[in-house]
Amino acid sequence: MRTEPQKFVLLDRDGVINRVKDGGYVTSWNDFEFLPGSLPGLRLLAQNGCAVLVVSNQACVGKGLLSAKELRSITQRFVAEVVAFGGRIRAVYYCPHRAEAGCACRKPRAGLLRRAQLEHGFHFEETFVVGDSAGDVEAARLVGSPAVLVSSEADTEQSASSSGVKIVRSLYEAAEFIAATKLDRLPTFAGQGTCVNG
Repeated sequence: MRTEPQKFVLLDRDGVINRVKDGGYVTSWNDFEFLPGSLPGLRLLAQNGCAVLVVSNQACVGKGLLSAKELRSITQRFVAEVVAFGGRIRAVYYCPHRAEAGCACRKPRAGLLRRAQLEHGFHFEETFVVGDSAGDVEAARLVGSPAVLVSSEADTEQSASSSGVKIVRSLYEAAEFIAATKLDRLPTFAGQGTCVNG
């Protein structure tokens, strides 16, 4: 009997796993608040054998608002919370650069996604990218991955829907969709996303 290969899922962090802080960045553990549905969603992905990688812009490091060491501490704590809830995050990749740095790793450029692919060997066309911005969708489009957009904004939903992106309200809804989708029946959701600095 043929076994389906493991699904990989690339998740943005802020706005997908945790709440975006009003007017600023998450610069301490006290600022970190899991979004409703994110912990159950991560557990559901783990229960379905999905390998979860986080790929996130964190320009707060480049702006001097947070050190790399402090970012690692926040990461270790949120990953531990995910594990305690029954989920698993295999690896976390950050772009620490400011938008004006012009680096290749800051989404919507695809450098961060390509680094994850190089280290884990998945196929982009079989890997979901889940984000909350047009920049995440554009990064998915650049590598040919199906995109899932977490959004509660009507204008964003209409725009994304017209470009073929799957729209969900939470990471849990995204996990349900991903778990139910067979790799040999993957739709092409990565549309012509608007290139923005996410």
